[in-house]
Amino acid sequence: MSCEIYSFGEPLAGFYAKDQRRLSQIGDFHMTWGGDTSNVVVASARLGRSSGYITRIGNDSFGRGLMELWESNGVDTTNVIIDEESPTGMYFVSFNGERHEFDYRRKDAAARKFGPADAEKISLEGVKIFHLSGISQAISRECLEASFVLIKRARALGAKISYDLNYRGKLWSSELARAVYLKTITDFADIVSFNEEEMEILSLQGSPVEAVMEVMNMGPGIVAFRRGSQGAILGTNEGIFEGKAKKVKVADTVGAGDAFTASLLCCNLENTGTQETLEFALRAAALTCTATGSTEGQPTRKQVMDFSGGNPVTQ
Repeated sequence: MSCEIYSFGEPLAGFYAKDQRRLSQIGDFHMTWGGDTSNVVVASARLGRSSGYITRIGNDSFGRGLMELWESNGVDTTNVIIDEESPTGMYFVSFNGERHEFDYRRKDAAARKFGPADAEKISLEGVKIFHLSGISQAISRECLEASFVLIKRARALGAKISYDLNYRGKLWSSELARAVYLKTITDFADIVSFNEEEMEILSLQGSPVEAVMEVMNMGPGIVAFRRGSQGAILGTNEGIFEGKAKKVKVADTVGAGDAFTASLLCCNLENTGTQETLEFALRAAALTCTATGSTEGQPTRKQVMDFSGGNPVTQ
């Protein structure tokens, strides 16, 4: 199948605590699906763009559940490799209304074994945007090497490279992350998303607006700075635009940033203006927060267009 958007990374089975307590005190969970790059590709498909995922999963119940998630949302799974020896990764999470507590089980997961040889074999037919994250690179040395094989293949086909830094301190040091971030941004990336923590890792000085401008000076033409409940900043050759978060009743914030990123990709394919893109992305992120789980609240295009939420975008 030919796809406009391909996303590479680590999918996970998620277990959400039903009570707002510490994970060690919880006995009742409900299941969901996660992984930042998986969330992006599902969100892109729900927004109407042809999308495909690139990863390895275990031949187990969780792997089959992820396949059902992708296929039910129209995500192409041609490039999902079934690993007969390694399991699908998982995580546990609780949310107290303000912060999340995560506990991961990914050490021997199949996704971590995706290597350069796998990257050479997969199909990128029709690719216009190739998306990955810092997590895609941090989970193993093999995945880091594979990420650059995929990036170079996608660029050779004329695709834009989308990169969400998405730092996780449990996966790698800030020093190593910084080196990989700078190489990926300066040598390859066209679309970059980051936040305040990653601004510090990149040693960017000044305000968030100044940080966006500094990253744009490294080469990317589209740079987004996500500010959580405060909204976001988006810079392109049209200028720098700022928008506050839309008003919704928040059930859970996991996956909101991924819906935001997916919106940037979809709007880019449609040549949408910067102000309209930021408005659309903030709406999609807000709607994602209205349900528990990283994909349950991801909206369709119609739902985004029908939603207002106040707080207009300004330049």
